[in-house]
Amino acid sequence: MSRFERTAYHLLPAIAYGDAAGLPVETRSAEYIANTHGTIDRLLPTTENPFYKGLYEAGTWSDDTELSMAVASALIKANGFDMRAIADEHVAMYNQALQITKPDGQVVARGWGGSTTTAVQRYMEGVSIERCATKDGAGNGVIMKMAPLALWHIALETDHDEVYRDLDSITTFTHGLPVARVASRVHFDMLSYLSTRRFDAREFTDFAYWSALDHQRDVEESGTDVSQALSYLIDCPQPTTQDILDHTDGKGFYVPQTLAMAYGAFMAHNGQFAPSVYEAVNLGGDTDSTGSIVAAMTTIKGLEPRDVPRDLTKIMKLDELQQLSQSFARSIKTARAKID
Repeated sequence: MSRFERTAYHLLPAIAYGDAAGLPVETRSAEYIANTHGTIDRLLPTTENPFYKGLYEAGTWSDDTELSMAVASALIKANGFDMRAIADEHVAMYNQALQITKPDGQVVARGWGGSTTTAVQRYMEGVSIERCATKDGAGNGVIMKMAPLALWHIALETDHDEVYRDLDSITTFTHGLPVARVASRVHFDMLSYLSTRRFDAREFTDFAYWSALDHQRDVEESGTDVSQALSYLIDCPQPTTQDILDHTDGKGFYVPQTLAMAYGAFMAHNGQFAPSVYEAVNLGGDTDSTGSIVAAMTTIKGLEPRDVPRDLTKIMKLDELQQLSQSFARSIKTARAKID
């Protein structure tokens, strides 16, 4: 089994773990988490999430996992990137999710972001893929689901120009602001770095910052929010929790801030799985998304058996996640064989 297949095999359960680790305290501040829970270092039941009313067992996951599964399923079915297949899998996952009504009256799949929900609803109504996005969408709904797509392209050594076109397509399906395209491209670059190079904190930060500058130059009207958000890591290559909170908004719902918080949590522990994931969780804000993003990063960097948390077995529908990951790994193996 190649390292890419091993990564694919572990990817979806890892994403689900990071998602489930953060779900109980989603939207809560770091101060609230510290005062209420101390330092979270294990899966907890979800009892106070504003989107998951009631009691949910430890290991419950949300849209971050659902949409990562949708992307992986589309890659398997289409044997590669196909935007219509990805959109169709979004619809399939949307139809499986519990529908709730937000205070503003919008009906959404439970836990799904507004931009993704709007895009999927428009697509279901017959709107073309290119016109489904929310024009001002700049949340983290793409970077939290793109790890399967990134791994696919990394494993197949796809030309980066083609990768960026695919990333632009999947991003603009749901999120319309140019800054979202920059964030997706930067995150791919960093996942590629983690997969193909030996991790070095200073090199990682420099690479992320210059990647942001390059893509901000190439994507019109994208501004400088991504590079500015990541710049603190140049001086803090192994940041403390307080460093991260001092240099970010402590929320992470806006995608440049998501990257800044996730990369900070990852670097704080040199990409060790559980310490990095729970660093992200204890920062507060969009904890299920940052947790799942960090989990994907650590897995793509290289997950050792000793790194797997003992409570991974608590993850909801673990067998289903493992089966899909196995299928994804086989698809990568088949696709790689065709180019060898």
